[in-house]
Amino acid sequence: MTSNMAFLLKRVERPRELKWYQAGAMLYGDWGTSKAYVLGIAFALSGHASWLLLGLMSALTAMVGVCYMIICRIYPDGGGVYSSVKHRSQTLAVIGAFLLIADYVVTASLSALDAFHYFNFSYPHLWAIFAIVVIGAINWIGPRHGGTLAVVIGIVASVTAGVLFLFTLPHLPHVALAWPKGSFFKNWSNFVGIVLALSGVEAVANMTGIMKQPVEKTAKKAILPVLLEVSVLTFLLGIAMNTIPGLTNHTEDMLRALGAYYVGPWYGHFISKVLGF
Repeated sequence: MTSNMAFLLKRVERPRELKWYQAGAMLYGDWGTSKAYVLGIAFALSGHASWLLLGLMSALTAMVGVCYMIICRIYPDGGGVYSSVKHRSQTLAVIGAFLLIADYVVTASLSALDAFHYFNFSYPHLWAIFAIVVIGAINWIGPRHGGTLAVVIGIVASVTAGVLFLFTLPHLPHVALAWPKGSFFKNWSNFVGIVLALSGVEAVANMTGIMKQPVEKTAKKAILPVLLEVSVLTFLLGIAMNTIPGLTNHTEDMLRALGAYYVGPWYGHFISKVLGF
């Protein structure tokens, strides 16, 4: 009996092979590319008043990112929310874990679906299902190989978004912005919808168990550049979209509309393909 218990309690160490830039690229694929659809959702919910909600969301995002740096330092073996709560309440930890699973399901579905809106495919929901299966297969091969692929795609996506931002810079001082209208609860509901769309930072806490030591430095270097890109660039691109006249029907492909308006139709198609990947 004792030997059986010892076998069950034996700790299995996974190889710590994930470098900071691989972890950062995988985080960017979840968290950073959320701007591909969060801008369209924000404008659909609040119109020209979305800039304020996006600004508040960016501030909250930065705060949460800093908190996850602390979580990754204190719990270097993974688990995130679950690990941070289980020593206080196992019931609360399980609830948190289930909420994260629900969040992952929604985020993966929303991201994959939006990718094929950017690709302009017919039946994007069916292609999204296929893409999730492919991503699962890549993760089955191992995080190091998946991380390397994420680095290539992440760099191209980040540079593409950065170039778009440079083209919007001359127009930012001339943007006419509006203040939110309606009741507090209506605006609060819109804000919650935007924040949920930008979820993804918790993914990094589940990578700490395979990050190279010291995990504290690896996690911090992975989170910080993505945090800055997400919080700053999403807000500024959110301001820039307010200059496009007659902006409607771009809930799923706002960055395509921004690229086509500020750079040219060819860049709208190019950024769509990059962000789709």
